[in-house]
Amino acid sequence: MNILSIFLVGIGLSMDNFAVSLAAGTIKPTPKIFTILQMSMLFALAHFVMFSGGWLLGTGIGAWIRAIHPWIAFGILCFIGLHMLKEAKEQHKPISAQTLRSFKMCLLLAIATSIDAWMVGMGMFFAQAPFWLTVEVMVGCVFITSWAGFKIGTWMGHKLGTAAEIIGGLLLILIGVKLLLEGLGIC
Repeated sequence: MNILSIFLVGIGLSMDNFAVSLAAGTIKPTPKIFTILQMSMLFALAHFVMFSGGWLLGTGIGAWIRAIHPWIAFGILCFIGLHMLKEAKEQHKPISAQTLRSFKMCLLLAIATSIDAWMVGMGMFFAQAPFWLTVEVMVGCVFITSWAGFKIGTWMGHKLGTAAEIIGGLLLILIGVKLLLEGLGIC
């Protein structure tokens, strides 16, 4: 497997967390640089752990994870997306940035967007891809796209206000539906 293929895998794995970071960035107040750094690192760490777990455990547990991972990701993302929509509709009380950007919520988002990395880790093991090179590229892509998602989301939040929160909530729900449909083999 060549470096271009590995890079494309890294970009592909980082698209869900980019969209989630974009949605989280729309919530006011503007996230501080330290918060963006923490969240980006958490997303990258979750991908590293999931990818490594998939690589190490191979196919033994793969069928079980493959059967339930779309439902887990769907549930988490829809729950958070619906929460964002509910809070955005209450004009007097926008969604709390502390709620969405709390460690617990960020951990749930990181897990939901990194479950695919488990399966990719198993696939890359069987494709005999170099482990450390693959991990470095993937983690780098996830970190950079998370950072960019927060920055772009912050800009959108300033420009669009409450509409950005609604768009962010809908985006999370759509990502959840997409992951569920892919997991069920529908698309």
